[in-house]
Amino acid sequence: MTDKCFKCGHILNPGEYTCQVCGQNDMEDYRMIRNYVRSYPNSNAMQIANATGISVSKILRYIKDGSLTVVDNHPRRGR
Repeated sequence: MTDKCFKCGHILNPGEYTCQVCGQNDMEDYRMIRNYVRSYPNSNAMQIANATGISVSKILRYIKDGSLTVVDNHPRRGR
């Protein structure tokens, strides 16, 4: 069985999850998100999506897989 890119369907080399084009597009999206968050560190996923044009689901996927981290700048009092 031949593996295919889960995004575009192109045939992949063994051990790859996305093709080179889709991987490059993901990297560009990640860089755009990262740069936005560096400029606006208290932004939520919806604000980032609106500013960058990248879907909320993709932003949340980066958080879930550990590529982006969420920082709570408002710690609870009394702890």
